[in-house]
Amino acid sequence: MKKFLTLFLVLLFNFSYGKDSLKFAVLSYGNPVEEYKRYKILADYLSKEAAVDINIQIVKDINTLFDMFKSNQAQMAVGCSIVYFELKKKYNVEAVAVMKINGKAVENGVLITKSDSDIDKIEQVKGKKIVLGSPICMSNCVMPLYMLTLAGITQEDVHNIWSAGTDKGAIITLLSSLADVAGVREESLKGFEDRVKVMAKSPSFPRHILMVSKNINPKIYRDIERSLFILDSQTAEKMGIDGFVKPQSNMFEVIRKYQQILQLFPFVR
Repeated sequence: MKKFLTLFLVLLFNFSYGKDSLKFAVLSYGNPVEEYKRYKILADYLSKEAAVDINIQIVKDINTLFDMFKSNQAQMAVGCSIVYFELKKKYNVEAVAVMKINGKAVENGVLITKSDSDIDKIEQVKGKKIVLGSPICMSNCVMPLYMLTLAGITQEDVHNIWSAGTDKGAIITLLSSLADVAGVREESLKGFEDRVKVMAKSPSFPRHILMVSKNINPKIYRDIERSLFILDSQTAEKMGIDGFVKPQSNMFEVIRKYQQILQLFPFVR
């Protein structure tokens, strides 16, 4: 009886505490409540398919996310291309999938002005005030700066340039006439279409990149990757997505030199 009880306790311990667990850091771009709902569904699905406990944490600050990987408090993340490049370079993280929404796995950054503004083309931005939706992310920072760079515009050519922290904040700043131009994600224009106009649109690049640390158990890594591409339609519908596609190297080509672009605008942050 005593041996049976000991064996039972060992099995119970292994079942309860022996299961691997991962922290899934979600870099917030807008509504953290909606983001939590979406990625909680994904975390629950992957937990079941890969036999691992995956817990999500909404992260509002990109540096907090980097610190989580540095201290191994996070092993998974979803974010933009900049997040992926930085995590890959420093913490052995790989992009395993790109989320597809409304038929698209890519997105675009845009430079916008108020609908009644006399600024119609990018060359007219010189001497103006520019607000960005983020101090570092792809669609609402690097791509707007990339478009300015292609037009020969640098930090010295504008009156002021800063980040509002969010796309909504940048658009409201623009509409309040505190800025002349805003750089945001194209999809953030929803609900503001009648009050703003697009002056320039960037090349396409991946959005919502799902990243996983290669330092985790290799089997769990493979199971997570496999599970993403067999996501059932019901779970995808609950998440509000079409599914996932494999990342291709050419998806990132336009943005590989993002650090050089940021160096041309040192006071954005």
